[in-house]
Amino acid sequence: MLNVIGVEKYGLVNFAIIFSFYFQIFNEFGFDLSNVRHVVNNRDNQEKLGRIVSSILQCKFFLILCSLFVYILVVGLIPSLRNELTLYILAFIRLIGVVIAPYWLFRSMEDIKYITRISVPIKLLCILPIFLIVKSTDDYALVMLCYALETFVSGIVALFIAQKRYGIKLQIVSAQEVKFYLKDSIPFFSSTFLMRAYKTMNTLVLGFILGDFAVGLYTAAEKLHNAYSSFVSPLLSQIFYPYFTRIKNMGRATKMVLLLCIANTIALACIYFLSPYLIPIFIKTETASITTYFNLFLLLLAISVPADMFGFPYLGVLGKINEVNMTTIYSAIIYIIVVLVLILTHSISIGSVIWALIIANVGCLVLRLYLANKVRVGNVDKQ
Repeated sequence: MLNVIGVEKYGLVNFAIIFSFYFQIFNEFGFDLSNVRHVVNNRDNQEKLGRIVSSILQCKFFLILCSLFVYILVVGLIPSLRNELTLYILAFIRLIGVVIAPYWLFRSMEDIKYITRISVPIKLLCILPIFLIVKSTDDYALVMLCYALETFVSGIVALFIAQKRYGIKLQIVSAQEVKFYLKDSIPFFSSTFLMRAYKTMNTLVLGFILGDFAVGLYTAAEKLHNAYSSFVSPLLSQIFYPYFTRIKNMGRATKMVLLLCIANTIALACIYFLSPYLIPIFIKTETASITTYFNLFLLLLAISVPADMFGFPYLGVLGKINEVNMTTIYSAIIYIIVVLVLILTHSISIGSVIWALIIANVGCLVLRLYLANKVRVGNVDKQ
């Protein structure tokens, strides 16, 4: 696709996706983490499970209405966004699909296989046509159309299957229940919003300062990074977090986290040595630059994956939710300071903003390792 629509239009499409992604974070509101314990504790109670799902959907309906108002306002006020109105309408339709999909329920019930069974066939049906209908740079809006169809159809199908699989009956719940789940999710939202927001802010910074071409190069390298991250992240927050919550055996959890850290390092080292040979097979444009930036992303993964492991999957289960949130806030502050320095010194570049993420994640990892060691020492003293 990058080879067909070009680096600049590729950057434009990805800028629209990242722009809508901030509204996606707001609409998800940390529910994928906060509801794990509610679902796990009521997994055999169909009536209660139905009320939980209904409450979350009503929360999201309210949030998406608020988002729509702000989205229209921002797109209408910024000329560069208003000139690509069709693209941003399709990006919001894509957002709706992401929000309504109850994948968090499948993860909490440890039924991950259903996510694959739903997403893969629909992704193939909706994304493969891109290679048939996109013929030139002028067809970039069709790329977003396929993305929007894929997520929207996936969301509807996933919701239908969840109802059938778990015998859930959707219903109108009281305002008190909606308020309870919103309030319960605030600590998770504050942490995940900051973490996900600053990790994707580079695209916005590059887009507004350096333009769509720089965004295209950055997002091309980032997509390769995301291919790895999309495999690892669900293991952490959506598989191990429910698992650790259920077993409540932190000795076993500690061993698993350490083994995953070692496996992650070995895997990244292998990818580093293979990337100069593999990337040119898939990307024919600006290959050398994209490979260089991808190698920086590998260094980022070597730090961010362990930092994520010691977050909610580990410290969160130990009841250190506020502490995890604070480490995220501190790392976000570090990132913002570094980026502001880069802007003020006119040093913004693709490489420099990736280094800003690396520095922020180093701070996050150090803080979480300190907390994990503090908890371990405290447990030893109690014994």
